Amino acid sequence: MTIHIGNKIKQVFDKKGMSVSEFGRRINKSRENVYSIFKRKTIDTGLLQKISSVLEHDFFQYYTPLSDEVNKLKKENSLLREMTLYVKSKKK
Repeated sequence: MTIHIGNKIKQVFDKKGMSVSEFGRRINKSRENVYSIFKRKTIDTGLLQKISSVLEHDFFQYYTPLSDEVNKLKKENSLLREMTLYVKSKKK
């Protein structure tokens, strides 16, 4: 499983609408370092924890092999609930 963590951080960062300067200030890094982070394939866990907190996103999930399976099961569970509700509504 190859993850380009910098790309993931950039994607979430873009959705948050925060400025690079503000993000850098919150993680105690310069603007230049922020742009460098967006290019990184790997990252220090302490920094990743700080970024996760600032962006309110769990970036560690991308390193957990079970997360994909859990997400699939959640979707399946949701579909089963919808089907159950549909069947119950038809019986009335």
